[in-house]
Amino acid sequence: MKNLTPILLFSMFILLLVGCGTNGAPANEAEDSNDVYIFVHGAFQDASSWDAVLPLIEANNDTAIAVNLPAHGNDNTPLGDVTLADYRETVINAIEQFDQPVILVGHSFGGITISEVAEATPDKVKQLIYVAAYIPKQGDTLAGIAELDQNNGFNEEGTFLLSEDFTYANVAEEAQIKIFCGDCTATQQDVLLASMQNEPLGPLNEPATVTAENFGSVPKAYIMTALDNAASPQIQAYMMSHTPVDTVRAINTSHAPFLTMPTELASLIIEVSN
Repeated sequence: MKNLTPILLFSMFILLLVGCGTNGAPANEAEDSNDVYIFVHGAFQDASSWDAVLPLIEANNDTAIAVNLPAHGNDNTPLGDVTLADYRETVINAIEQFDQPVILVGHSFGGITISEVAEATPDKVKQLIYVAAYIPKQGDTLAGIAELDQNNGFNEEGTFLLSEDFTYANVAEEAQIKIFCGDCTATQQDVLLASMQNEPLGPLNEPATVTAENFGSVPKAYIMTALDNAASPQIQAYMMSHTPVDTVRAINTSHAPFLTMPTELASLIIEVSN
């Protein structure tokens, strides 16, 4: 990655500025608040990744739901038919259940999905919260951003596996824990391994559409993962350097904070919410 040293310094500055995580249960500062949070999972996962976080958000007197993107979880869309537009429309359909603007929380590749949603319907999105997530510039693809990241575990040969028909990808089983959850307990490792699934290749290679007028008008917050081996802290800092966010926090965990530190993660999500 070009200019890596300034990016690394920026990353270290952020970690020093905000600390690495919080202690205690989620804040309950607004007992009568009624925010709506819609959680969007990342690649190789489904909505169940948020299972430990949703009740903690709802304990703050808010509404929290997680969506299954097409070809994930119990959705039977053929892997080769899925598009980034399908992801976007799935989230928009979830938003339309509510009469108020919602807070979108995206993890990893879910960051590109929620960015696309904000571009399409900025008036329906109160805020974007990125959790170890990809923030695209106009025309960026997930694959393109990931190629810039020289500090993630995908660079090791044989970790990123393609299907014979090039419709989907997966991660070599022996690399899954190292890349996604190096700080997991044995029980958490079992949960992660059981949840891993094939990821459609199409959306990973489709360019994102984001403009200053629409996407740029929506407030943004970012929760960095300091021990991340899937989307390194350096690439997270790099993305924030080209798309500034209003609030940044950090948590001392791997790429799966919803498994390793769900209480701390929920607390930070509530803290950074507008």
